[in-house]
Amino acid sequence: MRIVHLSDLHLTSPEHGAIAHMWTKRWTGYASWRRNRRWQHRREVLDRLASAVQSERPDRIVITGDLTQIGLPEEIAAAHAWLQTLAPPERVCLVPGNHDLYAHDSWPTLRREWADYLHLTGDDSGARRAAPYPIVRELDGVAMVGVNSALPTPILCAGGRLGASQRQRLEQSLAALHARGLLCCLLIHHPPLPAISSWRKALSDAGALATILTRHAPALVLHGHLHRNKAYAIGATRIFATASASSAMAQHPASYRVFDCERDPRGWRIAMTLKQADPDGTAFATTHHESWLQPPPVGG
Repeated sequence: MRIVHLSDLHLTSPEHGAIAHMWTKRWTGYASWRRNRRWQHRREVLDRLASAVQSERPDRIVITGDLTQIGLPEEIAAAHAWLQTLAPPERVCLVPGNHDLYAHDSWPTLRREWADYLHLTGDDSGARRAAPYPIVRELDGVAMVGVNSALPTPILCAGGRLGASQRQRLEQSLAALHARGLLCCLLIHHPPLPAISSWRKALSDAGALATILTRHAPALVLHGHLHRNKAYAIGATRIFATASASSAMAQHPASYRVFDCERDPRGWRIAMTLKQADPDGTAFATTHHESWLQPPPVGG
């Protein structure tokens, strides 16, 4: 099974809609986009990356949030239109980022517009952003487990939280999936461990999540938010952050990761390939490759 991970697309423009939100956090977010982000994140770079991703012929495309800039309805609709050009919903696993749930009115619009790509059903609660999660999708012995760490935050803050109920459901899901012998891959926007990012951008209950990861050890955790490529581990779990898919920055060029997962008599053989844009953003080349044997999950 082949999985491609991309994150932090920042593909939309808030140019017109932000004017109606002066003196709110959205206005400060618009100012940040106007001053810096519109130069750092380029749609043409993202479109080239999308073509490269499609050429990989993935079974699943994982997107760990931040498709928009400030979560405006116009942005959410535009992001959905772009997703339709990337791949059909059945091949995409999407979890939202803090820029997607930028304000309290973002979730109802996002839930409605992205329901097919978020894989939410009509029975899920539309009022509470954590209620439908985790979302579990299975294919060829691999379970994608998506959680929602995004929520509206005060000005100058970009942190996240799962909350006790979502963490409890996550722990139950991982235990059940491992009991069936499935390879688990957790999808989250924010870094899942403490001290990975500054306090204002961190997951507030990362310590509690780390305990769950230690106890149930999913094979992979894929996240974004850092806008850079990073790899680390906790126990038997390997954690990967992937740089912004639309980044035009030389220091952290647009990137995506390819994971090939194959059953092995001793567990799973996993290969990870990191691909980054060249200096002019026209092609993507392999910059790192590694493979390892993932033992069967406890209880599997």
